[in-house]
Amino acid sequence: MIGRSLGILLLTASAGAEALRCQNGLVATGDHKVEVLAACGEPVFREEVVEYPFRVARGGGLPHVGYLPYGLVSEEWVYDFGPQRFRQLLRFRNNRLATIEMLSKPR
Repeated sequence: MIGRSLGILLLTASAGAEALRCQNGLVATGDHKVEVLAACGEPVFREEVVEYPFRVARGGGLPHVGYLPYGLVSEEWVYDFGPQRFRQLLRFRNNRLATIEMLSKPR
């Protein structure tokens, strides 16, 4: 049983985090920002990011590449849970947790 649990843990860690344990509970991709704030508290860093994705339109000869006329707004939050744990980067799109990325340990 322990070997199987360790294997699942290693597989999850290598594939990218889908969930994060915080002081007041567990958060997972798909959770709303309000749920993350309730479980993890205020992040040590927040930044709003505007991305201008492009698309390729085909038809009438050569493909046309152009940026969309509007930006997609996302937010990045960083949590630092102390020197014994890795910092975590949480990315939100449309107010929902999209990705969780492990950063380096604080120095």
